[in-house]
Amino acid sequence: MNKHFFFLLITTFSLIGFAQQTQYSGTVIDGSNQEPLLGASIIVKGTNVGTTSDLDGKYNITANSSDILIISYLGYLTKEIPVSSDLIVTLEEDVASLDQIVVVGYGTQAKREITGAVTVVKAETIESLKPTRIEQALQGQVAGVNVTSTSGSPGAASNIRIRGISTNGDNRPLILVDGNVVEDLSVINPGDIESYTVLKDATAGIYGVRAANGVILITTKGGRKNQKLQYEYDAFVGFQQTTRKLPTLNSKQYSLLVNEAFANNGETPPFSTIVGLNDTDWQGEVFSNAPIFNNNIGLRGGTEKAAYAFGAALLTQDGIVGAGKSNFTRSTLRFNFDYDLLSNLKVKTGLFYTGTSRSTISETGLGSVLFNAVNNAPTFSVRDANGDFTLAEGLGNEVINPVHQLENTFNSNKVDKISGNFGLNYKFWDDFTVETRIQFNYAEAYGDNFAPEANYGSGKVFNLTRNVYGEYSNYFRDYTYDAFINYKHTFAQSHNLNATVGMSAFRTTGKFNGLTGFDIPDNNFSNANRQNASDIVDNFQNGGDEYDARLLSHFARLQYDYDGKYLFSGVIRRDGSTKFGPENKFGIFPSASAGWVLSKESFLEESKAINFLKLRGSYGIIGNDRIPDYRFISLLNGEGAYIIGDNLIFGTAIGAISNPEIKWEEQYTADIGLEAEFLDYKLNVTIDYYTRRTEDLLLVPVVSGTLGVTAPGSSAPVINGGDIENKGLEFAISYKDKINDNLSFTASYNFATLKNEVLKVNNSVGFLEGGSFGVGQPAPSRMEVGKLLDISMVIVLMVFFKTLMK
Repeated sequence: MNKHFFFLLITTFSLIGFAQQTQYSGTVIDGSNQEPLLGASIIVKGTNVGTTSDLDGKYNITANSSDILIISYLGYLTKEIPVSSDLIVTLEEDVASLDQIVVVGYGTQAKREITGAVTVVKAETIESLKPTRIEQALQGQVAGVNVTSTSGSPGAASNIRIRGISTNGDNRPLILVDGNVVEDLSVINPGDIESYTVLKDATAGIYGVRAANGVILITTKGGRKNQKLQYEYDAFVGFQQTTRKLPTLNSKQYSLLVNEAFANNGETPPFSTIVGLNDTDWQGEVFSNAPIFNNNIGLRGGTEKAAYAFGAALLTQDGIVGAGKSNFTRSTLRFNFDYDLLSNLKVKTGLFYTGTSRSTISETGLGSVLFNAVNNAPTFSVRDANGDFTLAEGLGNEVINPVHQLENTFNSNKVDKISGNFGLNYKFWDDFTVETRIQFNYAEAYGDNFAPEANYGSGKVFNLTRNVYGEYSNYFRDYTYDAFINYKHTFAQSHNLNATVGMSAFRTTGKFNGLTGFDIPDNNFSNANRQNASDIVDNFQNGGDEYDARLLSHFARLQYDYDGKYLFSGVIRRDGSTKFGPENKFGIFPSASAGWVLSKESFLEESKAINFLKLRGSYGIIGNDRIPDYRFISLLNGEGAYIIGDNLIFGTAIGAISNPEIKWEEQYTADIGLEAEFLDYKLNVTIDYYTRRTEDLLLVPVVSGTLGVTAPGSSAPVINGGDIENKGLEFAISYKDKINDNLSFTASYNFATLKNEVLKVNNSVGFLEGGSFGVGQPAPSRMEVGKLLDISMVIVLMVFFKTLMK
């Protein structure tokens, strides 16, 4: 027995000597910015021995000299390397990005599991474009999303359309920034954006009535737990100028042409000589090189239980037309804070401030600065020998000296906006979480304008014999309250279920006040205010209105996938809107989508050419209520004249004609898509074909003036006018590769087709008129079966100008 014991003792010491291990240290860093990665996983291959990197990316691990280390981090490519001392491990971002978490309605989802037409654009793409407005980062980046601008003025809003125009009213998509509804993207600093997600098909239905035109979800930059403090500063300085000027006649060409016209009419030519004439370049007089400055600073970090981020930015931009009269300033502040109150209770908050100041000029159409610049005669000088502005005599009565016009232009407005959100997430059981959150927006706006007494020439329509001062103030606020329960569980290792049930309440209120006064002392803008006009009898024309609109919704969503191969998502939502009468206040809108990941099937799983291949389809119904408030009842917003005794008294009367039978406009959306990735996930291709049919189109028809709708404050009723359809094909391809540690590139291309057609008009003649000839009237148009929605009956020439950044 002693011999056996002695043998075992020797064997034990031998094994201990064989298994002696050494402690190795190293550092894990991000390959894109060389920053340390906190929380990276380091495991000895084939064992359960492991550790994580600390705040500085450093780790210590005990291993044998022959062991292999597996280093991984969420969103990065995993590495396997032999152990060694003082090792520096560089992890690269996973270019496949199929496992990246995408923000979707009331939750998140891995990109590979999404069954709808969803596009994500990340921060690096946005930053490479150096946009001053977030719309510039949308343009050209997402197939089927069209961004247009009707103005080159600093701070002017752009029109965003997702898959065309499918309604006669408001066609803007729903835009949410960290859950907050945003109406005007000019208040958002692009430097704060981490990513944006565009929902283009029926998957937007989870957001209900406000999602009829698609949804754009914007996520701002945030900190990470246990993240070392990081800061960034970005500054941009540039000058803008017009890309080109319209070709116009010089003074010699102009005088010859005018003389010929007079001679052909049997009149004496006005120019006796063409030598020594003034040769004014009117476009050159109003255009100028305009500076733009943008400064952005950001801080992010975190502790064991908290994550925080702070951002501040200042943008100033002058217009290329009317230097000093057209400009835009935006200042923003942002603060995000997440904290783990308990292991199962998390709080999430955000606070945003934006202040904007903007001065504008007359931009388009008759009377605009550019209209006058291209229609004025080059033979006129800007000022005469006495230093006074010249009068554009002999031209049309709507053409005036554009430099004089700019001198008399005083238009400004200011907006202060505060937005915030607060949310709680409580995990009360292993698979159950409940989340509640409230978001708010509050904004105040103020603007004033002044038009001094002016003479632009005999008979000019813009002459003023009295100066005019106007000011307005308005405010709006909205609140959104969401509460929902989520259940997430995996059965038998392959059946993944995610169910959500919740409610949402939204309310928006606002008030507007306007004032107009006359006869400001000294005809001077510096004296222009209501006090200086207050002692003039009957000199004010006042007006105002206010609104209060609400939505109440309940929704449920079920998501299921089998082993990440077969995917399904179903949504049902009940929306209630105060825009409709009691009989039609509520609507129920379902949608469903499914996907098949073919690359996980046995016949493609081993393919080296195809890394990922998914076929998906969706179908759903989304309601739309974007019409003016209270149109199902008659409103006292008109003006009436009453005879009381021998006196004619002006007062209030019923204005807009009511329609108690108006009901929800409904959009039936279908989409089938294909997503594929090739060449080690470097080449990405996405194809979608969709149809979007709108039934019971909400619109205000043009009706006969005999009904009284031409009186001040009056309007025709809102009706359900017919059905229209949009359909099209979208294609997007991108290639991303890395040449070395310091150089990478991305190339992308996308295109989209769109066909719009009126399918039905709810009357006996098959069309609705949409305009009439006359000054101040909309262009004549018609909504007719088989044609485009609101096809124009006339050709209108419009001149646009854009800024060129240099």
